[in-house]
Amino acid sequence: MMPVVRLNDATFADLKSISTWIGTDTPSQTIDKLVVEMMKELDLERDFEDVTETSGPESKATEFERAPGLTFTRVISATIDGKEVLKPNWATLLLEAIAAIKSKGIGGEDLAKELEVPASKSRLNTQGYTYHQNLGISVQGQSAQDAWKEVNRIADKWKVPVKVHFQWRHNPKAQHPGKEGILRAGGA
Repeated sequence: MMPVVRLNDATFADLKSISTWIGTDTPSQTIDKLVVEMMKELDLERDFEDVTETSGPESKATEFERAPGLTFTRVISATIDGKEVLKPNWATLLLEAIAAIKSKGIGGEDLAKELEVPASKSRLNTQGYTYHQNLGISVQGQSAQDAWKEVNRIADKWKVPVKVHFQWRHNPKAQHPGKEGILRAGGA
């Protein structure tokens, strides 16, 4: 169900006037267009997309053998070693992949050395590092592209199946705005 927004008469009349200038047919379309323009102007991105605009069955997603450009993407769903990743995003995906190799018996300094992204056994919380108690290491934040590159490498090396269903945001700088994709690694 969509939320209901109440507008005073003057604002509604202004909205109708604006709609003729920007070429929209409904008040909802007008508000959508104004919000998108303002978010661009403020250099903001949505943290989520409306269900009507995005997710559907994976059948409309393109499966990629090699990673495309992942700038301006969001993770819709992901599994690592057959387990669903809760609240998935590229950073969580990387941390869950690291946890999967930790569960295979590698930890501490060896775990940090195993990674090809900046990581340390020390408790660091500066210069983009965050200490993760459950992993026992600090890991530096990564772009979506670099996070996937490391997840893919870890998954293939340690035979940890990973599947990611993602979507490019509706951003003109995205490689395929609004389209969905699937990436697999580790034999998933």
